[in-house]
Amino acid sequence: MKWWDAHAHWTDSRLDLCRDQWIEKAFTAGLQFSLMGGVNPSDWEKQKSLKKNYPDHFGLCFGLHPEWVSGLSNEELEMQLEELSQQMHLALAVGETGLDLRPPFESSFEIQMEAFEAQLNLSQISNKPVVLHIVRAFDEAIRTFEFCEVPNRGGLVHSFNGSWPEAQKYLNLGFHISVGGTLLKSKNDRLKEVVRHVPHDRLLIETDLPDQSWGEFQGHLNPPESALAVARLVSEIRKVSLDEVLQLNITNLKTLLWKIK
Repeated sequence: MKWWDAHAHWTDSRLDLCRDQWIEKAFTAGLQFSLMGGVNPSDWEKQKSLKKNYPDHFGLCFGLHPEWVSGLSNEELEMQLEELSQQMHLALAVGETGLDLRPPFESSFEIQMEAFEAQLNLSQISNKPVVLHIVRAFDEAIRTFEFCEVPNRGGLVHSFNGSWPEAQKYLNLGFHISVGGTLLKSKNDRLKEVVRHVPHDRLLIETDLPDQSWGEFQGHLNPPESALAVARLVSEIRKVSLDEVLQLNITNLKTLLWKIK
């Protein structure tokens, strides 16, 4: 089986002692390509180093994560947004960006919103899709698109865990819905309904490794093969073969990133 991962954090420091082993194991098991998720300038540099070692297997994605932004001053944000704009020609997508209103990040709403709007604009200017991180901020994010233009290239809502009506609003805006380990949580019927109804050409599968470790992986760092567990459950929900789900994910990610069908 060959598979792609729509969102992963291979540069996370928690993987420093096992990264090479995980990569070798994942490639042997069939992982062909993984789109990374950007966090901050240090992360972008780590992504570039990883891609240099494995040029065909990793996709660069640069952004300022809402959690990171929450600790910045306005001056620091302005400097890092400028640096981001200078680096974007290297990346396939802009992100992660969005809003995270969990404690303690909810107190930094204003600077998160400033960074969100700026990165949406950068996505449009650079003609790159955007990777959204939206946590406990569905209404606020949807309202943002009432006055901020949705990027022409669209994007993906990473680790989606909302309802079908919420998913429909993102779909209507042109986004893909990316599901990961939260689908493996017991009694997550709400997300299963989303997976059942999302149009076949707008569904993506991710790991968000090393986070989102649910199901058989709970209690450990989330490994790359968790994408296969998610894909198996998607195949059961949609009543199609596992191979069809894996190929669909590849096709949809190619279309989003390179406009290749």
